[in-house]
Amino acid sequence: MKAKFTFSTIVGLTLLLVLSRTAPGMAANGMLIQQLDSGCVNWSIGIVRVNGIAAPVDSDDSELPGQLSGRLDAARRMAESNLLQTVNAIRINAVSRVADRAARNPDFQEGLVALARNAPITRQEYLSDGTVEIELTMKLTGGFGQFVLPEEIRQVDSVVTMSSAMPDANQPPARTDGAEGGPYTGLIIDATGIGAAPSLVPVVVDESEEVVYGPAFVSREFAVSSGMSGFATTLAAARSHKRVGDHPLVIKALRTRSTGKTDIVVSKTDAARLRSSVVHLNFLKACRVSIVMDLKPDP
Repeated sequence: MKAKFTFSTIVGLTLLLVLSRTAPGMAANGMLIQQLDSGCVNWSIGIVRVNGIAAPVDSDDSELPGQLSGRLDAARRMAESNLLQTVNAIRINAVSRVADRAARNPDFQEGLVALARNAPITRQEYLSDGTVEIELTMKLTGGFGQFVLPEEIRQVDSVVTMSSAMPDANQPPARTDGAEGGPYTGLIIDATGIGAAPSLVPVVVDESEEVVYGPAFVSREFAVSSGMSGFATTLAAARSHKRVGDHPLVIKALRTRSTGKTDIVVSKTDAARLRSSVVHLNFLKACRVSIVMDLKPDP
């Protein structure tokens, strides 16, 4: 006999599947994953992942002509709805989420819907009872980044880097010999233990509220292609990413800023260490920054 699925059973199974797939990676790989009811955001690899599921209305009609196509369409609609809910929860900066911008701008909301409709199916399963389950993913970089990142992040035509060409933040920069192993190749901020939260546009300030890193420091091409910052839950994971090169400056955050927990405060001493590097503006423009945060649910 084929089992009949209720809506609550389907939702429960969907969430269980999402959790079972993401939880091991969070601990093993040092990835920062934000789990929501509608899906999850993997901030470390810049991916939103959601599921959609549809079961036969009647277990006896699971193989009727047209039924499978209808269930696939229903699963797709559910996944797109979950994708929009998940994306809307993403923080753009300390004071706004994607949902806030969508509420103010109908054209922006329409653009989000279009992005969801174009999201690729990365997994499609047919269960023995006729249930169809699909998975959609959306990158936080590329088209989504270009669409969502604020206009204050501008294109900088002349980004001088430590190598003659640096196509993206996933290619490690060259080093020249010098004191303490050469110039810094990137920045890692240890923001564990202060309740920090990830966002698309993180801001780092010193104790005098002078901005150390933010939209004005980056070139849009790098922010769109790689994100303004990488994220990890351990220093080891942050160090191992080629984004920051092989000789990153590592500094410890003091606290989050009063404007919101996505803004981070560092000491004047560490800010001075960063500014004293002759190449710091180069790697900041190229978004060679990674932030280490605690692994915890953060809706």
